[in-house]
Amino acid sequence: MRPRCRTCGVVVAEHGQMCGHCLLHPPPWAGALTLGDYRFPNDQFILRMKFGAEPALARWFGDLLGARWLEADLPLPDVILPIPLSRERLLERGFNPAWEMARRISHALHRPGHAHDLQRVRHGTAQSSLPLEARSRNIRGAYACSTRWDGQTLLLVDDVMTSGATLQEACRVLLRQGAAAVWVAFALRTPREHNP
Repeated sequence: MRPRCRTCGVVVAEHGQMCGHCLLHPPPWAGALTLGDYRFPNDQFILRMKFGAEPALARWFGDLLGARWLEADLPLPDVILPIPLSRERLLERGFNPAWEMARRISHALHRPGHAHDLQRVRHGTAQSSLPLEARSRNIRGAYACSTRWDGQTLLLVDDVMTSGATLQEACRVLLRQGAAAVWVAFALRTPREHNP
């Protein structure tokens, strides 16, 4: 496996390094895990999963992430949470890919998964349809959480990370609710050359 930035998942020169972007602009999470780059042929699995209504692919990604988490000997989280979908998007897709992945990671790590503690409270334009510079603005205020996470380490799961805006906004909400640390795991990472 190619070495990746320990906080955002882009390819770096050596294992355990942080990329220059994360050194200059550290994200709010403690660390990240990904399976690879969002490019052909891997991107086709994501597209089939999300738009072809294939939850089995989400479970497969979750199994792979759970196994990779254990192989990497990363800290075990207290609770695993998916990035939630809006009600409209959930009705459109029929399932939440991030929750299907989180359930499988939960099983692999023997840690609880909570599907509804983090809520999407505002339906907005799909992040994937927006230019990178508009994504932070689009997602701001989209999540809420009434659960207190005082002193707990959380693992936040999503399918793809591009700009990181979605994970950053959700992570900020969880940290405001008292989480000691939030880690993130996502199936695929958009390469930096597509995400300057």
